[in-house]
Amino acid sequence: MRISSPQPSVLHLVTLFRMITTGEVRIPAFQRNFVWTEKQMIELLESVNESFPIGSILLWNVDKKVLKIAPSGTSSFPSLAEEFPTNYVLDGMQRLSTLYGVFHHGVTTADPRFDIWFDLKTGLFSHRGDTEPSETSIPLAALFTPRTLLIHQGKIASLNNSDALLDTLLNLQASFQEYMVPVVTIKSPDINRVVGIFEKINSTGTRLDPVDFMRAITWAEDFDLNHYLDESLAAVSDVGATIGSETMIKCVGLVLGIAPTTDGLLQLRTQEPAELAKAFHRAISGIIEVMAFLDHHLNIQSTDLVPYEGQILLLFKAIGLAEATAPDIDALVQWFWAVGFNEGLRGKPDHYVVRAVENWKGLIEGGVRGLEPRLKLTATELLERRIVAGGALSSTYAAMYAANEARDIPNGDYIHPSVYMASNDMSAFQPVFARAELVQGGLPHTISARLFANVVLFGSNTAPDNLRECIIGAAERHDWATLSSQFIDEEAVQALRVNDAVRFMNARVQIMIARAHALVGA
Repeated sequence: MRISSPQPSVLHLVTLFRMITTGEVRIPAFQRNFVWTEKQMIELLESVNESFPIGSILLWNVDKKVLKIAPSGTSSFPSLAEEFPTNYVLDGMQRLSTLYGVFHHGVTTADPRFDIWFDLKTGLFSHRGDTEPSETSIPLAALFTPRTLLIHQGKIASLNNSDALLDTLLNLQASFQEYMVPVVTIKSPDINRVVGIFEKINSTGTRLDPVDFMRAITWAEDFDLNHYLDESLAAVSDVGATIGSETMIKCVGLVLGIAPTTDGLLQLRTQEPAELAKAFHRAISGIIEVMAFLDHHLNIQSTDLVPYEGQILLLFKAIGLAEATAPDIDALVQWFWAVGFNEGLRGKPDHYVVRAVENWKGLIEGGVRGLEPRLKLTATELLERRIVAGGALSSTYAAMYAANEARDIPNGDYIHPSVYMASNDMSAFQPVFARAELVQGGLPHTISARLFANVVLFGSNTAPDNLRECIIGAAERHDWATLSSQFIDEEAVQALRVNDAVRFMNARVQIMIARAHALVGA
């Protein structure tokens, strides 16, 4: 079913306020609580006062109940009985809550965050706070309340320079009375299509996903989605799975045989509460199995070091749902290495990932074009790119050290993966040559010393001052087991002796590339 053409309009603030007061505009329950800071609220008021644009409001007009209404206290909106037709706010909740709350403080809300005053002398907005406002200040809530406004006008009339202050007050009132806001209204009974539009809206800089939207869907009245999500996310976080709500919901969908897409997630609302409860518990156990797999085969102890959600979903389907057999395990491990080294899922659309998850056996056997499990990593990438927290190549690079059973260069002690594989903090990797030395040594365009080929791993976050001497010392005592675990051979040591950074890095890169090939199985 097609969505009717959006109905754009431009409404005065006071018209929007009237629509909110009568219940023609409502906040659905999927919207987050009011979270704006004092600074954000005041910047919005300044923009309106100066006639700057504040972005459009997106509304969804419905003739009957589709979503749950947000409970009282979520925003500054009044608590009213539901009547239809009405308009759900899809985008603009923080802005509308700010404006309505500020001008209705003491009427529909007593929240002190909305008690904002304007100083007619300084021209500044501020929260009332713990101190009394100056005698030239007026609460914004008085601007649209005639009786209260008259009282404040009387007080101002007794002050010095009262004529100028009253002119400022009238101009302030006019700026808000005359301000107009672009409003776009969509009308459709097709919730899936509306969610598709909703997902693409991001005018406030905060991405809201289908999980947020689902919080208000009818079945949530009998099934507390928030409770099960909180319970599930807490349970899997105990084993290092710091996944988001959407990933958890997608895993629940996979348990029920539903594709991890927006349309698929919305199908969950048709499931019986008992089946959903079972699916959540099954998802928890499945994710725990995935974490055990990552720990055992890749030394990865946190999903922070799993670059892509698609990797988690595929492993959940293969390992978490016990679809994989013993012969599949090595292939899954090799595929994981290949995706990380190649950054294979970077920029891939959701439907691509969904097909890969559904056909995971074909994927690990090389049957999905673009994601074949073979190494594409080049020496140039290791020579020119730097290690960064959260990067796919960086996370996989760290895992390669764990696979190599890296030892601490100063003492030869084994560095347990928990030191550097329990989060995406890469501070345990420290550079051998400083950036200035790299520039002088033949790498003029280097912007960082933390290049893959120039960093080594330490058991603590602080490298010794005499790092190069430590490496050379390990060679002199013939501790090649430690140096080899850090991808350092005799050629690299010889380069260190003469401070040849490029030669040192090239020697290491050859070892790293060979190790990566072995891990990918190519």
